Amino acid sequence: MALVDETFEIYVQMRSSGKQAKAALNALRARIELMQPRERVELVQRVKVWEEEHRAARNADTQSTQPTPYVKPIVSQIKEEESKQVPCPRCGKMNAAGEVFCAHCGNFLSTANSPHETTRFAEPDLQAMSPDFFGDDSTLVLLVVSDNTTYRLQPQQFRHETVIGRSEGSTMKPDIDLSAHNASEMGVSRLHVALQYNAKNNLLSVSDMKSANGTFINGQKLFPQEVRVLRDGDEIRVGRLVLRAYFQHQSEQS
Repeated sequence: MALVDETFEIYVQMRSSGKQAKAALNALRARIELMQPRERVELVQRVKVWEEEHRAARNADTQSTQPTPYVKPIVSQIKEEESKQVPCPRCGKMNAAGEVFCAHCGNFLSTANSPHETTRFAEPDLQAMSPDFFGDDSTLVLLVVSDNTTYRLQPQQFRHETVIGRSEGSTMKPDIDLSAHNASEMGVSRLHVALQYNAKNNLLSVSDMKSANGTFINGQKLFPQEVRVLRDGDEIRVGRLVLRAYFQHQSEQS
């Protein structure tokens, strides 16, 4: 599957699960920055079409369940937001103020959340927007791509590191047991990956536990026992079994 197609599919999954558009796009930032300009523009257009269809369906539901006096202010607010324009720092063309990246060249309109820049944590809302933020009340959702099975857990509640692997042929049972997903045939080790919560920096890290077939984050192989920060939207491949990691925060779940 092409990078654009897969990224768009992940975006739709995240939006359908309730994540805000800006948060979803920022979570996918590392993927988007790997794209060519024409690929970014294609992704922008596809996202805009999906959002317009999603908004139309949502407005139709609102109109059918609420009286007209309560709908008009909402519509007016949407039009007012869309009327605000900001220039793209790369091509100079105008975009709606709420957009994350330019509809003309695909460049990010805001660079505050670049993985190559220092993140300022002065405001809780900005901190939670960072794709690597994982707080005391955050939940990790692991999606097994092959069959859409999900595992929900809070590593910060464990006194030990959270282990992902398979229990087949072992007396030690991992915290996330992938045996039901043909883990042995897919090259998953009994103790394959460890997750560790960092309360001081509000981060979740992942490390390979000297697995036989390796661990890959977004296609990049980890060295044995190498520690890598896990981010919202990351792809974790254990052997040949692919997982996607999503972060849910209390504000999004309420």
